[in-house]
Amino acid sequence: MNSGKILAAEYCHMPVLKLVGDVRVLMSSTIDNYFSSLYSKAILDAMIVDLTDTTGIDSTALGLLAKMAIQLRNRFNVKPSIISTNPDITKILKGMSFDIIFDIDEEPLGAEAKFDELNHISEAESVIKQKVIVAHQALMTLSNDNKLEFQDLVSALKNN
Repeated sequence: MNSGKILAAEYCHMPVLKLVGDVRVLMSSTIDNYFSSLYSKAILDAMIVDLTDTTGIDSTALGLLAKMAIQLRNRFNVKPSIISTNPDITKILKGMSFDIIFDIDEEPLGAEAKFDELNHISEAESVIKQKVIVAHQALMTLSNDNKLEFQDLVSALKNN
């Protein structure tokens, strides 16, 4: 699989996060840092996550997206959009109950935004472990199936 990249842009005055390739746990600090910058804005009317070039995405990255969507709803009353043109990725999103916290659009953006690659942030294993726990806890809040799927993982990580 392709290694992943994280890109960001402004499109029609909206922040857009584009996940490219295979998006895995080691990218969690970069993703989380980007989301933290969103939370500090005074006003945020919309947010787009573009997964059109995503070939794979792990549960930690999905959990961070869920955490972000929950934060945007709570802070700005915004329901972000996810663009997913890959039926396999869309199936994963819907299977994780992302349609509750995101508008899922299966059509690509109308025009190309100018994306910049975000700098990779490396953090200590203990910090990444905490991000993995928080990400999976966010997924667990979305459905009973998610709770059953991830409760053992979260318990094991907390006890290690």
